[in-house]
Amino acid sequence: MMIKPLAAALSKIGNLLKTPQSAPRSSNAGALNYASVNVLDPSVLARAFRMADDGHITDQAALFELIEEQDAHVFGELGKRRRAVTGLGWQLEAPDDASESEMARTKELEGMIRAISRFEDAHYDVTDAIGKGFVALEINWKPGSVWLPAPDDDRPALQWVPQRLFRLVNGQLCYLRDGLPEPLTPGRWLIHEHRAKTGYIEGAALFRVLAWTYAYKAYNIRDMQRFLEVYGLPLRLGKYPAGLGDKERDALLRAVRNIGNDGAGVVPETMSIEFIQAQKAGTVDDFLSAIAYWEKKQSIAIIGGTLTSQADGKTSTHALGEIHNQVRREIMLHDAGQIAPTLTGQLVKPIATINGLFKPDRCPVFVYLTEEEVDQKKMVEILKEAASIGMRIDLEWAHKAMQIPMAAEDAEILHSNAGAAQGGFSWDTWDMGSADLRRRTDTAALARKPMESHLTGAYAAQMASLCAPFEQQIINQVAVIIAESGGFDEALERIEALKRDEANYQEWVRTIAEGMAAANLAGRS
Repeated sequence: MMIKPLAAALSKIGNLLKTPQSAPRSSNAGALNYASVNVLDPSVLARAFRMADDGHITDQAALFELIEEQDAHVFGELGKRRRAVTGLGWQLEAPDDASESEMARTKELEGMIRAISRFEDAHYDVTDAIGKGFVALEINWKPGSVWLPAPDDDRPALQWVPQRLFRLVNGQLCYLRDGLPEPLTPGRWLIHEHRAKTGYIEGAALFRVLAWTYAYKAYNIRDMQRFLEVYGLPLRLGKYPAGLGDKERDALLRAVRNIGNDGAGVVPETMSIEFIQAQKAGTVDDFLSAIAYWEKKQSIAIIGGTLTSQADGKTSTHALGEIHNQVRREIMLHDAGQIAPTLTGQLVKPIATINGLFKPDRCPVFVYLTEEEVDQKKMVEILKEAASIGMRIDLEWAHKAMQIPMAAEDAEILHSNAGAAQGGFSWDTWDMGSADLRRRTDTAALARKPMESHLTGAYAAQMASLCAPFEQQIINQVAVIIAESGGFDEALERIEALKRDEANYQEWVRTIAEGMAAANLAGRS
């Protein structure tokens, strides 16, 4: 039986849950200065970090946001890491000792979460914390018979809020309203803190490492652009007579600077402009090498290697690829292991408890499906060999190892040909013209016939006809036992064993059950 939600508790917290705390997107203050990180002075970066250490994380968060937007390499590598998590399947797992009712409610709860509008987008938003240290999503609750996050006119079900709109007060995250911090409303926020390195929330972000590499790389990019701008152009040299005034000299300087763009210029006869052909020496290789150096550092910091982004055909061996893939998997498991508890505690549990599906201490948990794809053919051989030497292998474990779900109790079971010979079902032997299919259709057709006075006799005759092959099969088996037995006692013992073998009766019992069901339906019609 489902646990009834407490109306008093809901009425007490209902107004808090229904009232948004963050401002609408149109009124969010703190516009980004997009030119602030074109060339990021290390002193500016250090100042932003010092302010963040004091709880004022706005400047640091703005820098992180701009770096991700302006550095294509950082954006690409970080996207790989984030998609490695969101690309995983997931499910809710009930407690180990869950009852059938709890298992059913777990499935119901999982369906409710999957039905949340644009949940996959919100799931990707949660991974924003991988680079920036934390992420804040405001839950837009919609009350009713079922309380769920749902969109409205200006808000999605789970609203991502920029990190720059928060401040740390005594280590606690607060929302900035009109520049003043206020505590977060309990139950309305999904806050995920992600630690790329050991430290407090403001210093544990991966971007604390990436920001330095971006700053140094930006200098190399700027210098390369300046080099390319003047590379190969002649030197424009202006000459003026001694004693010329500052005003006339500045006019000559402007003419020299503009002549490259305008293609024409006017100067007094006493002045002149000479063009000195530049020596085409030097290349951009040094700049590109420096940029590549910092991008390798960024790849190592984000995904643990460079093989997926900077393969050069020299060091990209298969063995190295396997090592890098293992590192990538370890990082993915680390990220998923941090995110799953957050989704359990701040999304699954609130939905379950508010709707009265579970008590807090019996809530299901959000679990990522991180098992690697197995070689099922090889696993079958391993299981066969292990069973042949007497190892006791748990059937449920074998199903999990093979990644084949265990069938429900009332499901049709697929057998091998050997199993089909004993009365089981096999795709290899079953066909549309089989006696098994004819028996079932005959019984169903009889159930659809109009009610007649001899209906009982007709069903009895049909049942006898359907059961005759099974009776004959048992008689034949008994005859073989009697012929092969050395004495009366041995024959009785083997017949008793035949009776205990349920495989001999499964199809017979099923036929009788179907006939009884058809008769029951016919009697009700």
